[in-house]
Parts: sequence; C-alpha cells; structure tokens
Amino acid sequence: MVTTPDAQPPEWISHEIVQRYLVTFPSKSTPLPLVVQFGSDQCALCPQATLDLDALKKSYDFVWHYEDAINSTIAEELDVTGLPALLIFHDTSNYTLYQRLRNTDVTDIVKEHCPPRLVLDEDF
Repeated sequence: MVTTPDAQPPEWISHEIVQRYLVTFPSKSTPLPLVVQFGSDQCALCPQATLDLDALKKSYDFVWHYEDAINSTIAEELDVTGLPALLIFHDTSNYTLYQRLRNTDVTDIVKEHCPPRLVLDEDF
C-alpha cells in the first residue's frame, strides 16, 4: 500500500503515533523509518515477530512502536486483518503495510527498508 506524492494523505496519518514521529523527524532531516508492529496476545506468531524486531534493532536503525491490533484505531483505519503485521512509514507518501508475516518476513522487511546501524566494537 504505497501512495503517490500527488495523492491526498490518508486519514490515519493524523494518528498520534505518526504525528509524534513526524514531529521528531522534521522533513528537512533524514528520518529513520517508523516501524509500527501490530500484534495481539491471542496471536501465536506475534511473539516471534517481537523477538525478531528486538534482535534487528541492534543492527538496523528504525523507530519501533508496538500496537495491540485488537484495541488500535490505527490498525482499524489501515484495515489490518492478518497478524503479525508491520507498517513501514517513511513519510506521508512513502509507506507500506505488510500482513500475515511468517518465517523470515520481518527480517527481510527491515533489511529492505531500514538503514544498517553503525556498530563499533572493541576490536575496531
């Protein structure tokens, strides 16, 4: 679900999560992608998505936010129907929603959309 720059931004862009992110990273800077994870306590696959994102945070730069899909207005507005799901948000004209993630999907998505983190270890 990617919009074109000429299209009107969708209504969910005004959601608090997205607005907080947009205020943190003004359009002049090079923002880190916002990764909104949609999950649920009832989802058998959601804990693995959380573990994957936690591990990826050590090697990739992104802003991570978790939303319980059952109680989330943004999940409803985005029509999230398959869990686990990720919204990758770069700006109002560049975002993608991925649903029903399995196996290495979370890792593949983060690697595709997020810049690697510079990690300096003691041997450097």
